[in-house]
Amino acid sequence: MAIAEEFIVGTADESLLPRAAFDGLALMHAGVAKVLHTDFDTHHLPEALELIESVEVLARQVDAARAQVLASIDRTGVHAVDGHRSAKPMVANTAKLSGGEADARRKMARVLDVLPRIARLFYSGEISTCMVRRLARAYANPRVRDLMVEADPWFAEHALNDTYEFFDLVVSQWVELADQDGAERADKRHERARNHVMNQDEAGQWTWKGSSSAYDGAITKDIFDAFERVEFDIDWQWAVDNYGDQANSTHMPRTAAQRRADAFAKVHVYAAKALKAETGHTITTDIVIDDETVERETLRSVGENPDVVMGANNPTRDDYACRTLTGHRLHARSAVARALLGYLRRNVIGADSVTIDLGRRRLFTGYARLAAQLNASECYWPGCHVNVSNCQVDHLTPHSNRDAPGGLDPGGGLTNPANAGPCCGKHNRHKERGYTVTRLEDGTIHIQRPDGTTLS
Repeated sequence: MAIAEEFIVGTADESLLPRAAFDGLALMHAGVAKVLHTDFDTHHLPEALELIESVEVLARQVDAARAQVLASIDRTGVHAVDGHRSAKPMVANTAKLSGGEADARRKMARVLDVLPRIARLFYSGEISTCMVRRLARAYANPRVRDLMVEADPWFAEHALNDTYEFFDLVVSQWVELADQDGAERADKRHERARNHVMNQDEAGQWTWKGSSSAYDGAITKDIFDAFERVEFDIDWQWAVDNYGDQANSTHMPRTAAQRRADAFAKVHVYAAKALKAETGHTITTDIVIDDETVERETLRSVGENPDVVMGANNPTRDDYACRTLTGHRLHARSAVARALLGYLRRNVIGADSVTIDLGRRRLFTGYARLAAQLNASECYWPGCHVNVSNCQVDHLTPHSNRDAPGGLDPGGGLTNPANAGPCCGKHNRHKERGYTVTRLEDGTIHIQRPDGTTLS
């Protein structure tokens, strides 16, 4: 009995399977082969709906058979012949599955064995595989297993009548009520383990991940969803304005992923505005950038070739800078574009690494302090990596000299960027033990010990 060579080869006499199993699988292979060789391009809604349901029923029954195969191997212990500890690694190896997929099938087999009504519905293809897997994950909690067996008819009713999303919620709430102590411990654990991390890779791209308790996460998700809806409405209005009644999601200028990213950024912009309104605290992002890069990118933005106007770019020049005050890398083109638009405050540094231009937008008291911070990304003391945002602004030549007895000391340090540098509190105090700090002509800072030797 040859059936569709692409799917099965051989005859019942050649197969090691029982005749009934072979015939059943042969019919399934033949049926699937016929379906796959059929034109799926239906243009009628009733046909499309029937096709979805029919193929899904078949897939569910196949998933049920997969679980039965694994359960059968576990019962017979045949897995031990090849040295496998259980049916799970045997099935994973033979079928070339991930460990996670094999484990999901093992859990499904276990829950189907104890929930007969759920099993009957699944074998007939009336409930989805994802619903059974959701119950299997709940059954993995040993504290609720006995109660799940009692609730089998209740689960079956919901599985038949609910969407997956609502069924998932029902099961989650059931588990929480059935294991209230466990749910409370889990929530406390999640509260203690709350975290948020942002990292920048070598190419400058940012990624982040985090976790929170159920309560804080629900609030955050609602806020984020609201911002995402705003971004969707903006894109949809653009599509309607440009395509009229023919507009659809493919005409929207951003992908769903891009809208989510933009919504995430906008949440923080609004949070900064709210913080200023409530506390008066202004959050400013400063770009530290050298003057040549500003000129090159400005020329490029107006259609000029900077290599023709200024000469070829030298990638080994030591004065290149394009970063934030806190040391995070930026791409020059976007940084200059946003600085010119006024979205960010700019700080242009000269060849000696000293500030020569600080954008006048939103200037406030503390100009000298800010300019000094912008000249470096960390404490100037050798070996110290305290971020500039956590440093004090130090007079390299002490300002106190100007208040020397007898009048103004001409050796006293001026309060300007050339005589300033970021220094952490520890090293600022340590400097007072006789160390001399000066800025050289190339902009680097030179530190001399009390004995005259150089600290490097």
